[in-house]
Amino acid sequence: MREAREAAGISQDAARRAIDVSQPTYSRIESGDRPLKGDELIRLADCFGVRAAVITGLPEVRERARFAARTDGDLAPMAIMRERLYAYLELDNYLTSQGITGA
Repeated sequence: MREAREAAGISQDAARRAIDVSQPTYSRIESGDRPLKGDELIRLADCFGVRAAVITGLPEVRERARFAARTDGDLAPMAIMRERLYAYLELDNYLTSQGITGA
């Protein structure tokens, strides 16, 4: 996570404010002593301008995702849908790795 933050040119203070936590809590998150909550992961990914998989270090789901859909020939909505699918699958992958399942 630190590498993603630094690559984005974001300070620890700006990152901690993006997820509304104290500096000590953010330090524990960045050191791996406290896992990110799902909403925190999404806000940090947005803040850093990266996909969630970059922050978590988990493999991207892009290669594993398979989908089929009909389209009217306009590929823009399909591209948007595909990117949203990847984002949701990355979040699901992270939450599952933290033992959080949607029962």
